[in-house]
Amino acid sequence: MSQNLRSTRTQNEKAVDKLDTTDMAGGVLPRDLFESWYQMVVDSATMLQGARTEDLPRPQMDLPRISVGERMRRGSDENDGDSGSGEVNTDAVSLDVEKGTLSYDLSRESVDDTLNNVDELVLDMLARQFAVDTQDLGINGDEADADAFLNQNDGWLKILSNSTDTSTYDHTDDAGNAQPVNTSLFDQSIQAMPNKYLRSDRFEPVFYMNENKVQQYRMALTEREDPLGSAVIFGDEDITPFSYDVVGVAAWPEDQAVFTHPQNFIYGLYDEVEIRVLTETDKVAENDLFARYFMRVRDDFAIEDEEAAVLTTGIEV
Repeated sequence: MSQNLRSTRTQNEKAVDKLDTTDMAGGVLPRDLFESWYQMVVDSATMLQGARTEDLPRPQMDLPRISVGERMRRGSDENDGDSGSGEVNTDAVSLDVEKGTLSYDLSRESVDDTLNNVDELVLDMLARQFAVDTQDLGINGDEADADAFLNQNDGWLKILSNSTDTSTYDHTDDAGNAQPVNTSLFDQSIQAMPNKYLRSDRFEPVFYMNENKVQQYRMALTEREDPLGSAVIFGDEDITPFSYDVVGVAAWPEDQAVFTHPQNFIYGLYDEVEIRVLTETDKVAENDLFARYFMRVRDDFAIEDEEAAVLTTGIEV
């Protein structure tokens, strides 16, 4: 072995050892490392950037939800100050976490061929994969599905479709045929939203749909014979139908869209994220691995207020 390869191997072994000693004592990410690691997760997933993340103290718990209703004000006579009384409505959003695991095998060849900072590279890879998988599960999860990935949790779309409070819009035509994304879809989805959620300055809903559908709408706009078409082609104009943003998500199903506030999506994370570095197992020896990284998490998904979301179906695939 050349001196350069021997030096590189030594550097990599020292870098990997960091994860299994001081920084990874007990196999659990310390709070300071977890915060920087989880920021990488958020940066890698569009949905998690805007979603409301809850650090849960218990595996099963209810998040309180409070509202005061509408049109509670009343006129009042002199010496009468209680004519406008009403009740505060309280209920809760339930979360029940499930355990999920993710593992990565680090080959000896990878260590030999990598110059340095193997610990950072592996953590980055785990963060990106965890972000992609968690976002996918949060969107498409269905506990009734036969797929071992999808049935870990019910995702946001399943929760919305199961709730009787969710407003809906069917984008099919009179013959029942699915239609492409167009301006009418955005208009009808907005009109399906209860007015009380549109009149608030604090509630700024956005459209979520598959990235391919967003591109389809961009292409439709470029065919317009006005300045907007050129502006879209050259990236000078954002896609904001009726002043609402549109967010394209790769894992989103192409035949559906949701119009709601980003923080209406809740991601609940219980306990510490656990990452262990395994170097003395049968699989490591049999497959000639340098180490095996094992990650464990317990999480769940919920919707803050189903009534504050419009689920659109019937989009042409």
